[in-house]
Amino acid sequence: MKTASQILMLMAVISFMSCGQLHVVTLYVDTKEIKKDNIDINNDSLNKYAHFNQPKGISNKRFTTHVRRGDRIIWDAVSSSNPSDEVKIIAINHISGEIILKRKSPTSQPQSFTTKSGIVKTLFAGTIKKRPVERYTYIQEVYEIKFTVTDKEGTFTIDPVIKAYR
Repeated sequence: MKTASQILMLMAVISFMSCGQLHVVTLYVDTKEIKKDNIDINNDSLNKYAHFNQPKGISNKRFTTHVRRGDRIIWDAVSSSNPSDEVKIIAINHISGEIILKRKSPTSQPQSFTTKSGIVKTLFAGTIKKRPVERYTYIQEVYEIKFTVTDKEGTFTIDPVIKAYR
């Protein structure tokens, strides 16, 4: 399963290489421990069960992807505790700030990639459409990633940041 996921990611990377830089943002979820009743949105308790492998001391809310206009971002989600558990990103929504990602609506739609062995993986991808005007060093967008976990009730939400530079 891990090999198939790596092949899919490689195929996605190759398909986006004609654009600017590619950023792969992977959400790691402890599928064994995460559940709705041990999450309190107000105190960042989700950081214990889902993260972007960021350094200690940086919460999910402060996790930032630094980009430039024309760059591509691919979001993926995997289990950090059981490779056979599926973590599925179901939505990426604009929350606040400039709308940096090119999209037809504030909600991004998933794209499916199929490996040669026939395994289909759904990933979210986006292109950076905007950069700051000259008087600003950067602009930022806060967005939310909504995801589900195999055999767990409910939808979980993380809200990281994208910063676009000149």
